[in-house]
Amino acid sequence: MIANFFSKSTPARVFYLMVLLSLYYLMFLVSGNKLLMSLSNLFINISFWFVLVLFLLVFRFIVKKNKLTLDNLYALFLMVILMGSFGETMFYKNIIFSNLFLLFSFRKIYSLKSQINTKMKLFDAGLWVGVAAVVYSWSGLFLILIYVGLLIYQKGTFKNLCIPLVGFFIPLFLMYTYFFYFDNVDGFMSIMELNLSLDFTAYNNLKLLIPVVFLSTILLWSIIFETPRIVMVSNRLRQAWKVILSQLLISIIVVVVLPLKNGSEILYLLFPATIIIANYLSKTTLSNFRNLIMYVFMIISVGVYFL
Repeated sequence: MIANFFSKSTPARVFYLMVLLSLYYLMFLVSGNKLLMSLSNLFINISFWFVLVLFLLVFRFIVKKNKLTLDNLYALFLMVILMGSFGETMFYKNIIFSNLFLLFSFRKIYSLKSQINTKMKLFDAGLWVGVAAVVYSWSGLFLILIYVGLLIYQKGTFKNLCIPLVGFFIPLFLMYTYFFYFDNVDGFMSIMELNLSLDFTAYNNLKLLIPVVFLSTILLWSIIFETPRIVMVSNRLRQAWKVILSQLLISIIVVVVLPLKNGSEILYLLFPATIIIANYLSKTTLSNFRNLIMYVFMIISVGVYFL
């Protein structure tokens, strides 16, 4: 069964998931008529594929290094499946790169629990959020997550509270300097402008509605059943769980306010969502139910290409 297959983390099974990602990537290229056989388009498509692979490997590293799930591949499996379900997540470069830079920040935030090189980690976390904000302005909201992690893992001294802000504003200052030098401050302001939209009519499309509803249902189910168990029993994940739930809340706000509503914005949700669901799948004693959830995710991820 699929749950048993991904219950152990091995390089071979990670490779299979990379192959699965490649299949989704090709499916979306074909279904979206993006498979244009010119040299420039071929280079762009291959480059995007490498960025996606890097994204998954960094995600896997963070999860494993910080023990955010048990030693299985459920979170990585769900990440690949959901990226396949929301195919637009693989092709909007600003969304992809801002999330990649945010991953580097999340790596520092979750490693605060070690209480080693705290100030450097806070600076790096703020710096990467700043870089992500330059790529996509709403990514700057994840600066809040640094302070959540600081207050949960560390002591919020005045110096520690200031360090993330210094790191955050360095990329913005450098970008402003660049535009100012070329007498194009308006260009900087347009990049950093926080446009928003609460128009969700795009979600009436079944290609988005079905995976969003199923993901939301399983995510809510996982939070309800897993949170009490972790808070009352698990010392290993209790602190990190608070950070994960805070990250989920920030991600929901970002997805809601983003002016782009085509499915690509869901990528901001996938880090906390996959970890939460993966923890529930790992702990549930109903193996048939676990397999059913994973199979339904797979069926939806393929079915959306035929809607």
